[in-house]
Amino acid sequence: IIYASYISLGLPDPLLGVAWPKMMGEFHVAQSAAGIISMTIAICTVISSLQTARITRKIGTGKLVLSSVLLTAIGLMGFAFTQGFFFLIIAALPLGFGAGAIDTSLNDYVAANFKAHHMNWLHAFWGVGATLGPMIMGVMLNNHFSWRNGYLIIGYIQLALVIILFLSLSLWKQNKQKVSEESSGYAVSNRSVLKQAGVIFSLLSFVFYVGLEGTIFLWGSSYLIEVKSLSVAAASFIISLFFASLTAGRIISGFITFWLSNQKLLMYSIILLLIGIITIVFGTGGLLYGGFMLIGLGCAAIFPTMIHETPRRFGKRNSSAIIGLQVAFGSVGITVIPPLVGVFLQDFTMNLFPIFLILFTLVLITTTFVIEKGRKEKHLIDL
Repeated sequence: IIYASYISLGLPDPLLGVAWPKMMGEFHVAQSAAGIISMTIAICTVISSLQTARITRKIGTGKLVLSSVLLTAIGLMGFAFTQGFFFLIIAALPLGFGAGAIDTSLNDYVAANFKAHHMNWLHAFWGVGATLGPMIMGVMLNNHFSWRNGYLIIGYIQLALVIILFLSLSLWKQNKQKVSEESSGYAVSNRSVLKQAGVIFSLLSFVFYVGLEGTIFLWGSSYLIEVKSLSVAAASFIISLFFASLTAGRIISGFITFWLSNQKLLMYSIILLLIGIITIVFGTGGLLYGGFMLIGLGCAAIFPTMIHETPRRFGKRNSSAIIGLQVAFGSVGITVIPPLVGVFLQDFTMNLFPIFLILFTLVLITTTFVIEKGRKEKHLIDL
């Protein structure tokens, strides 16, 4: 049920980019107007993520996920039936609120109740959804159906999941007592956890890691075309290899966690990421394919591992609020950093693309080191 819910989280994410060329003509708006919709979704995701811990304490994870998937279904249906651009923005509100709550609540639930391999596989299923979404929309457009049909089909999938979640509410209660005992008597606020040692560095790691992913999504193809002189088709294929490697890497990482600790997996993943970035700096031809695959494999386990480490690093009673902040700061990272990088690439040179990736990776290394050092010092003091 949790995996299915995370597939549903990935389904709507890439739809706007695929459908927008058709949508903007129908609504008679500029190409840049897509940014208004995506920014609306991002802001609502941040707000929702920050409130998830408080709402979860009141109604429980199961009911929150159920209501959040229903919100995304309403948003998708709104996209399918709206006749004006303004109403697209209105429909983006429930889409963002639902996505933020699903992401935060499921990450928190899995981090608290399941082993590391489930966290990696959870995020692999997001990749399944993010792959299926554009495929469904592409089939509609290629067969001369309206883009509205694509949104409608995915909206129906979400409604089917709502029914499944409603019928399976009792399953969530199996861990409810355990979670309640661990958080009994505590109403942890976002402000209070921000004061905890290491939390700021954790949030920085999410800003820059998710910003790194977003920079690859947005500017990777341009780098390959402008700097490495590849064709548009070859560049697109290489970026698709990155996505495939990211998803496959999360499945593989799930198995690796059976004999490798989260800390070592995170370290090896960052090293693999750096090797991949260096490969695309100096590589040509086939090496570029391999470089982006290495980057995808390196990225694969980083986000889910950092999430899964949250209860160990900061305590289970704080993890729900901190994971909400992590998801929110990740949303800020992917919203703000790629456009800022784009300004520098436009004003200076596209050759800076891998330099930014290296800088973001170094920030990730530094924050990880500081968090682990602080945790060890705290452990020694407690002893």
